[in-house]
Amino acid sequence: MAAVAFAIAGGSTMTAVAATPARGCAWQKHSKPVVKQVRKNGQRRRVKRVKHWWTCAAQPAALTPAPALPIQPAAETPPINESEPQVGHLGVKAVEYSYTLSRPEVDTGEVIVELNNQGEDPHNLVLEHEGTEDPQLEIPSTPTVSQASAQFTLSPGTYRLYCSLYKHEAKGMEAILVVSG
Repeated sequence: MAAVAFAIAGGSTMTAVAATPARGCAWQKHSKPVVKQVRKNGQRRRVKRVKHWWTCAAQPAALTPAPALPIQPAAETPPINESEPQVGHLGVKAVEYSYTLSRPEVDTGEVIVELNNQGEDPHNLVLEHEGTEDPQLEIPSTPTVSQASAQFTLSPGTYRLYCSLYKHEAKGMEAILVVSG
């Protein structure tokens, strides 16, 4: 399993090295003090700053390879039940006053929604089915640098996702999700 790594080189942020799904991933925040020499009004000054970046460390359970299973003859393999519903997944990354969805659209039915709070403040996630009287769905307030998930049954339509904490929605912390039927 590859890991996502963001690095600081020469004062500029590089792009992601490799992508990995959110499952089996523990996000870690890193900080590094940086001292630069700058000229201001003809004088040299030392400026101290702190660079921050995130990495995804694979969790040990995700690194353990599955044991090899013996190969069964094709005649003994039970038929696959096609009628079992598939559970959809939606990842929502939260930072200060914005959400990033892993996909803009999901299928109708059971959906596991995972809120990954990478911000410096706690955030929650409210799903409101627009144009209906359906009750709001919510993932409660999640502390900084942590994850929470919930499974919801979503019907077709447009859902407005927002953070209901004080002034977060007013500052633009919202997104639109389309559920196709």
